[in-house]
Amino acid sequence: MPSVETPHGRLEGARSEREPIARFFGIPYTAPPVGALRLRPPQPPTPWRGTRDATRFGAAQPQREDPLAGGLGLLHGARCDEDCLTLNVFTPACDAAARPVLVWMHGGAFIGGTACVPLYDASRLAARGDVVVVTLNYRVGALGWSFPDGPHAEEVANLGLQDQIAALRWVRDTIVCFGGDPARVTVVGESAGAGSILSLAGMPAARGLFHGAVVQSGAPRGVLEPAEASARTHAVLAKLGAPEGGIEALRDAPLAALLEAQSACAAAGPHRTGMFYAPVHDRRALRDSPSHAFATGFAAELPLLIGTTRDEMRLYASGQPDSEAGVARIVAPQLDWLGEAQRKAACRELYEAHRAARSERGEPCAPSDVYLAIQTELSLRHPAIRIAEAREATRNTWMYQFTWRSPLRGGLHGACHALDLPFTFGNLDAPGMAEFAGGGEAALRLAARMMDAWCSFARHGDPAHDGIGSWPAYERSRRATFELGARCGVRDAPQEAERRALERLGFA
Repeated sequence: MPSVETPHGRLEGARSEREPIARFFGIPYTAPPVGALRLRPPQPPTPWRGTRDATRFGAAQPQREDPLAGGLGLLHGARCDEDCLTLNVFTPACDAAARPVLVWMHGGAFIGGTACVPLYDASRLAARGDVVVVTLNYRVGALGWSFPDGPHAEEVANLGLQDQIAALRWVRDTIVCFGGDPARVTVVGESAGAGSILSLAGMPAARGLFHGAVVQSGAPRGVLEPAEASARTHAVLAKLGAPEGGIEALRDAPLAALLEAQSACAAAGPHRTGMFYAPVHDRRALRDSPSHAFATGFAAELPLLIGTTRDEMRLYASGQPDSEAGVARIVAPQLDWLGEAQRKAACRELYEAHRAARSERGEPCAPSDVYLAIQTELSLRHPAIRIAEAREATRNTWMYQFTWRSPLRGGLHGACHALDLPFTFGNLDAPGMAEFAGGGEAALRLAARMMDAWCSFARHGDPAHDGIGSWPAYERSRRATFELGARCGVRDAPQEAERRALERLGFA
């Protein structure tokens, strides 16, 4: 059994059954956020005596498993508990090799998700790239993203981000014990995890804790201003029967009641940001919004690999609007940089541009198809492009588009949100992934190419490698985007008509 001495005590882990990797699970990186520490900033972990068993995952964060997450195995029977702030380390050896380190931030719409599931077992990724991989939990839902009014409420802001910073500090101080190099840390995340990374890049407290970032399907515009965040927290308090309450009402609420209240409020959407919870631009912990931070050159020195799946929102293909008017009703409120009088015409222009582009490519053009394409562009792809544009002069930003199609429901979901996850970790055999992602030699080849690209980026600051060839940095004149799918290679300015439509409308 592999063992390692850390600053907090000795750990005994286990060997991977399928790879030459030592795995250490359930390592506390803070004190348990329970009792008096519920809804408080993360505190240092307590050292332990003797040897701590690190052969089993810790608890997942408290959450309700929705049918979608259940179908994808994103909880896979994990035990949920408020004592959840642990991380997992996958390493080829606890030696002095000073390997690059990848730190994984899971998704889950800031209301769910956990690192403690087979999908995120990083054994294959660590072995293939000779890297150390850390996967971590952070607080989600009301316990991680509440923003009540009242005295001392500012300490509650962005607890999920504060947890992530605490984990990165743990990596800085401890990863050398596991054969990792604290001077070569790359953060990698998908969906809410990717959005977290974009926020961390704009936070002074996170400076120096990581040296590169991989952002998979992140939403840089998905942050809340304080008034909006406060209103959402008060909606939860009202559901709890404490409409005038604040932090103490949230701290005192039974966990089951808190989960019920947040689920009811989240289900009452649609919400402007698409998610009920999100990072809060509180101007204290998160001093600048991600979009503005990147536009003004913050974190310009950090290499960035950023991209989306081609059909992000087709994960939610059922129950979408069946008319152009229905599309406009949902899209118009999201065009918040335009005056209300301009939004109707803008919706019409967006609808027609996306319909025409899809028609030219021979893709389905029903109103629901056009709506999902608009949402993909508006929520994820275009914001990623804007960040890459803002960093053009740095020559250290690379763009990708994931185009592998899911076989689920006869291909209805296309290259949808979260489909890249089993390829990132090489876990096409994880529970639920055969139906969702497919398999075969082509899928295994794509997973190998992705893992090699991510590891090359962590090691060299450039995702190119022998298996895929050249990958140019992003610039406006070419808009080179690497396609990762059944076909792999550089494409210049994919889906340019859709990008130009939003640019004409002044999207920023």
